[in-house]
Amino acid sequence: MTVVARVWPEKRHELLDAMRSLQRDRLLERGICASRVYECKEDATHFVIIDEWEKEENLRSYTDKEGFRVLLGALRTLCAEADVKYDAINNRGDGLRLYGFDAFIEKKQTN
Repeated sequence: MTVVARVWPEKRHELLDAMRSLQRDRLLERGICASRVYECKEDATHFVIIDEWEKEENLRSYTDKEGFRVLLGALRTLCAEADVKYDAINNRGDGLRLYGFDAFIEKKQTN
């Protein structure tokens, strides 16, 4: 699952807090392999979330749960634009690279 979003600038910190909390819960879901949240270096209002699931059925099960509805609600409320995709990515050794994005989940808040 991939989410590409542009947050309202005044809602940025609120989105960061929501994504941290939702990501912690999502990582407890059955069948999830990884969940990464990236922030664009050039524009701090652009984010990409990439979840990797073992099986499509695990992802489908997650989309029926409250946590997914909360994620969609946060995106609707805090973002000017958001696009959620469920495309399968097969790793054939090529790797996946996101140029110009940094993982924000690791950054320490200065506020």
